[in-house]
Amino acid sequence: MDSTAISSKTFSLREVMLSIQSVLHKSYGNKIFWVRCELSRITLAQSGHCYLELIDKNETTIVAQQRGIIWADQYTAISEKFKAVTNSGLSAGMKILLHCSVTLHPLHGLSLTITDIDPSFTLGEMARMKNESIARLKMEGLYNRNKSLTLPLLPSRIAIISIDTSRGYLDFISTIESHQRHYAIVHTLFDAILQGENAPPTIISAINKINSLKIKFDAIVIIRGGAGDAGLACYDEYLLAATVAQSELPVITGIGHASNETVVEMISFQNCITPTAAATFILEKFDRQFLILNQLSSTLMDLLKSYFTYEKQQISSQSERFSLIVNNQLSRRGFQLKNLFASLPANISKYFSSSRSNLSHSIQAVLNIKRYGKHLGSLIELNRKTDEMKMHYKNFLNQHQTLITDHIAKLGDSILKINRNKELLQHLEEKVALLDPVNTLVRGYSITRVNGKAVTDASEIKPGIRLETELANGTVISTAENK
Repeated sequence: MDSTAISSKTFSLREVMLSIQSVLHKSYGNKIFWVRCELSRITLAQSGHCYLELIDKNETTIVAQQRGIIWADQYTAISEKFKAVTNSGLSAGMKILLHCSVTLHPLHGLSLTITDIDPSFTLGEMARMKNESIARLKMEGLYNRNKSLTLPLLPSRIAIISIDTSRGYLDFISTIESHQRHYAIVHTLFDAILQGENAPPTIISAINKINSLKIKFDAIVIIRGGAGDAGLACYDEYLLAATVAQSELPVITGIGHASNETVVEMISFQNCITPTAAATFILEKFDRQFLILNQLSSTLMDLLKSYFTYEKQQISSQSERFSLIVNNQLSRRGFQLKNLFASLPANISKYFSSSRSNLSHSIQAVLNIKRYGKHLGSLIELNRKTDEMKMHYKNFLNQHQTLITDHIAKLGDSILKINRNKELLQHLEEKVALLDPVNTLVRGYSITRVNGKAVTDASEIKPGIRLETELANGTVISTAENK
């Protein structure tokens, strides 16, 4: 192409932009219309103007993208109106309906000038996404899956999905650690973004990581501070809800709001309104078992007291019975020993007397055999009989040796008793000695006899009768006279 021809058809960039601006103005002019889109990013400038990045998605693919602007003189009113209806400020990831016009500035390019935002559309989109997620979870059999898991009796190892700067996380930790009984609850933090379009992938990643370490944990707790419904829209997304539903560990939610439940809260094992409530839910598990253990401990102590009281009574009763049996046995054995001891001298004397007699007969037989040595056969027979008799007496002695030994041992015990009785007899003899007539005479008394018979009645004495009066030392002879 000729350079002259090119130069005759060139335009400055500003001319091009102004030309496009003129065409757009002719086509759109001051037309204001409603545009559906998703808010990708929002930036509030120091000037007060609000700059938006708007996108349109086909499933997950961005098919259109454009800038938007809300001028400072309109932003405050639009923002307050949106927050009053949705209970949340504008944030990335929201589906919004904009009332806007198309403008093209030669310097700043094409943009949508926003004059209003319909908050009811955003709420409607949130409700639609929520209902779609619920229907899909139910259809796939995931809606009650996490609720069907079993939470340990004492969930002491907690995996927390939150961020350490979150007020909700600090409330949860404070509630756990300030409990009066200070239970041994171990908690591990897994950082994640808690709201907006980036929240679902980070929370999903944290859940997957915790499940890969499931042997170390008893439950997962998702903790977040309070926010409006719009800020919680990410918890209605199907993919995040499905991940929570399929978690291998029970999931407890403490997302921190008191309005409509999100899908994640609905399908979790336990939904608690606030992080503090989630901590209280876990602590109540420990409190309940603590009370049960206290009750069991008290019951056990009562049972032990009753048991020991019963056993003490049984032992006392058995002890009395045993004591009675032992005393009866001792009395019986003592009586038997006394009889045995009494008969022992006679038995021993009889035994030795019999042995001497037998031995004497044997000796006499031997002497007779020697005297009549010619009778050798008879002598041998007698000698054999003598040996048998000796063996018989030897066996007899051996058989009675043990008995004699036992009797001697028992005799020793009996001798101790005899000695004690001997001391008692000596004491009685001393008392009897005091009553002896001789001792009575020593004290000045005398005995008068007639014909050797002691006189106890004066009427027995007749005049002229010879009297013998015995004194302590000597006897006096006298004759009785008339009275």
